[in-house]
Amino acid sequence: MQVDVSTLYLAGALFSGFVSAVVYFGGGRSSRHNGLPSMAFATAILAVALGLLGLRGDVDEWLTLGLGNTLLAASALLFRFAVDELHGRHERTRVPPFTVGFVWLAEWASFIADTSSAVRAAVGAFGTAAAFLLPVPPLVRGREPWSGKIHYVAGAAFLLGALASIVRGFAALANIANAPPAASAPSNVFFALAMLGIVAACAAAFLVMLRQQELARIAMLDGLTGVFNRRAFMDQMKRVLSLAQRRGLACSVVLVDIDHFNRVNHTHGVRAGDEVLRQFVAQARGVLRHEDVLGRSGGGEFAMLLFATPAAGAQAVARRLQSALHARPPRVGGAIIPVTGSFGVSEWHPGYELEGIDLLHRADQALYEAKARGRDCIVCAAN
Repeated sequence: MQVDVSTLYLAGALFSGFVSAVVYFGGGRSSRHNGLPSMAFATAILAVALGLLGLRGDVDEWLTLGLGNTLLAASALLFRFAVDELHGRHERTRVPPFTVGFVWLAEWASFIADTSSAVRAAVGAFGTAAAFLLPVPPLVRGREPWSGKIHYVAGAAFLLGALASIVRGFAALANIANAPPAASAPSNVFFALAMLGIVAACAAAFLVMLRQQELARIAMLDGLTGVFNRRAFMDQMKRVLSLAQRRGLACSVVLVDIDHFNRVNHTHGVRAGDEVLRQFVAQARGVLRHEDVLGRSGGGEFAMLLFATPAAGAQAVARRLQSALHARPPRVGGAIIPVTGSFGVSEWHPGYELEGIDLLHRADQALYEAKARGRDCIVCAAN
C-alpha cells in the first residue's frame, strides 16, 4: 500500500500547531524562566517546517527543502533552549547555535552552488540529523529529583528523528546520479512518522517535567507566605555555601522574629496575623537581592541567607528591614498593626568549619540575645 507522505507531513503540521497552542496556553504559568515560550515557539516553527515539506510537490524546491530543513534545525535548537531553561541552565554555550548556523550554511550553499536535487536532499537530511542531536545531551544529563525518567522519552524521540534523517540522507546519496527518492519511499515515510513521534513525545515529556517541577517547587514552599520552608531553606543553604566556598566569598545568615506575634493573632485574629506575615515577607523581599534566600522557620520567625555578604553588610540589610517595618507597618482591613522585629546575625567565611545548621544555631543565639535586650534590635554573633 502506497503511503501519502505529504498527508503525513500536513497532519504533523496541524498537530504541531495544536500542540504549540496547548503548551503556551494550557501548560501552566508562562515564564521565560521555565521554558514554556521556547517550547511553544519550537513546535510552532516545526509546524511551519512540516507544512512546507507537505507542500513539496506544489511549491519550489528551495522553499520546501531549503527553508523547511532550516526551520527543522531551528525548532530543534529552540527545544534545546526550552530544556535548558526548564532545568535552570541559563548560561548557554555557543555549540548549539554554531551547529545550527553550520547546518544553515551548508543547506543554502548547496542551493547557491546549484547542485543536483539528490545532493541537496542529502545535505538537508544530514544537517537535520545533526540539529536533532542538540537536545539530547541536556535531556540525558537531567539529574533533578523531579525529572524522573520522562526526559528519556524526549531524548529517544530526537534520537529516532536523527536516525530517520540519516536514513533519508543515505537514501538520497544512493540516488546521487538521478533524482532523490520518491516521496513515498520508505526512507521518507520513516522520517515523516518520526516527526510525528517527536512532536507527541517531546511535548508530552516537556509538560510532564514542567508539572513535576511545579509540584516539587510547591513542596519546597511555605503554603502561607510562598517563601522556602525550613527543609528547603537548609537545602538551599548547602548549595549557596558550597558555591561561596568555591569562589572564596563570605555569607551571612539573618534570623528575624516578629516581636510578640502571638499577641497579634490574639488581638486581631488569625487572618490578620496571616496578612501581617505576608506583608512582612513583601518588605523582606524588598531589601533582598535575587541571589539571596528567604525562608520561614515557623510561626513569626524567618531566615535570610545573604550571598557574598559579610556580617557588616548583613547588619545593614537588617537595619533597612527594621526601618521599613517602622515606616510602613502592616495594614489589614484599613487598620494599622504596628510590628517590630528582633534580628540575629551570624557570618560564614571560606574555610569555616561550621555547617549550615551550626550557622543557624549561632544566629539563633544572637536572636535570643536581641530579645533579651528588649527586642526590636539587631545583634551579631561574635566570630
